[in-house]
Amino acid sequence: METYVGYIKTPQDALLIFEACRRGTLNRVQRRLTSKERLNIHSGSVFAWDENEAGMRRWTDGRTWSPSRVLGSFLTYKELDTKRRPRRTSSAVPGVKQIAFSYKQNGLMKQSFSICTTSNQKIHLISYYTKSDVLSGSLLRPSQDQQFSSIEIPKGLYPELNPLDIGGGHIASMHHYQRHDSIDSSITDNLSVSSSSSTNSSPPPPSLTSSTSPQSSEDDFNETILSPLNHVNVYHQQHDSPQLPSPTPSYLLPIQDIAWEKFPSSEDDRQLNALRSQVRI
Repeated sequence: METYVGYIKTPQDALLIFEACRRGTLNRVQRRLTSKERLNIHSGSVFAWDENEAGMRRWTDGRTWSPSRVLGSFLTYKELDTKRRPRRTSSAVPGVKQIAFSYKQNGLMKQSFSICTTSNQKIHLISYYTKSDVLSGSLLRPSQDQQFSSIEIPKGLYPELNPLDIGGGHIASMHHYQRHDSIDSSITDNLSVSSSSSTNSSPPPPSLTSSTSPQSSEDDFNETILSPLNHVNVYHQQHDSPQLPSPTPSYLLPIQDIAWEKFPSSEDDRQLNALRSQVRI
């Protein structure tokens, strides 16, 4: 049922999988996984599917995952331990309940990648891996696999990707793991997830509510599908052209790229405090 067994480090790796499926070298997923097939998901499992062909937009694997993080062109999740009862923690902010969730020991990482081709074909890729397998090099990348050596990505069919994305630099890189592995082992591997209570009549800003709850595999994908016609790379948005300061105060808080080892963090509290200071003005 797996499309491929290996490690998807860069968008180029994902495109090689898509192109191999298009040529018939690899097989796309045609249906939802059965309960038995879900149990067989392991580090290195890679699944690719076409929305129309498989008749599904959601991916279900029966596991519980942390809120998603945008890392380059991927959405990345970390598996949570559902056997340990979540505990409520005291909150310094009135009206906010905090629940601490624990990462599953030796659990999987999951990343998703989606694009829309010039023929309006919406294709998705889900891959699973563990940190230890990435560090040991036991999982082979498609760009290093000889069976893909003759495959060239046709120009114009897939969205153009920034060379920095194709070259790597994502959370799953060897450099990242080796740099922070010692820190990971020295902290409590808990994830603090905040949910705001409905005490005010006006809804909270999106920055306080998006991606703040554990997600089961039943949740819809919310990632932006990369398209050859409308794709704007995140890196270009942040670095290509200088942004002039706005003359009016902005209530939108900047997106924070927080490494996994920094959890539990005060990021939610930081955003709440920043919002409160804006409201007092």
